[in-house]
Amino acid sequence: MSSPTENPVNCVLRTLLLILVACFLFTCIVVAGHAATPTTPDAEAILKRSDTYRNGWPSYVLHVKITSYESGKSDEEKLYEVYLPDTSRPVRITPLERLSGDASNGDVARTNYAADYTPTYLRTEKVGDAECHVLILAAKRKGATYQQILFWVRVQDDRPVKAEFHLTSGKLIKSATFDQYASIGGHLQLARMTLYDEIRHNSHSVLEYSGIAPRELPDKLFYQGRTDRF
Repeated sequence: MSSPTENPVNCVLRTLLLILVACFLFTCIVVAGHAATPTTPDAEAILKRSDTYRNGWPSYVLHVKITSYESGKSDEEKLYEVYLPDTSRPVRITPLERLSGDASNGDVARTNYAADYTPTYLRTEKVGDAECHVLILAAKRKGATYQQILFWVRVQDDRPVKAEFHLTSGKLIKSATFDQYASIGGHLQLARMTLYDEIRHNSHSVLEYSGIAPRELPDKLFYQGRTDRF
């Protein structure tokens, strides 16, 4: 409270100063509140970037060696040549059909998660030394290889680290680790992954990718009547 002899100008200045201090403190509180609530990362953008590590070109050819293990011992080894086209007439096959060991058609040939799944951002967590985004992927159609995927990708560069694959019932049937990458034609591409059978825990398969090369693949190459030539 001002004294009777206090200059009226000083009273006005003191009041203005108090108002300015109050406004400054209020602004600091608001800014701190916004800073404490980080923006949720864009799940769709993360998923699209992660796809580029397994699908660097619209059309390409690669070789896949699948080595299957039972109880820690090599049980079977097979080599496939795979065509991954940007074609308007694909031949539909059952994506869960077994190729070798724990690998299905969908594991080997279908690489575009962003086209088949709707992602939701869950959290960040560490996998080994890598800080990872964790996404849950829900299938857009019944024909997807898996109905739900829990997917870990590195925060640093959105590179896939591991995944867990679930059926419609929610049952975990398979998991994967994305183990090695190689630079091919300016693209960092998946070179090795391991699939683990979550039903028979003594079984896993190692998929090694090589000979990856972009190639124009005409639609006529994928007519159903030509499938006996592969």
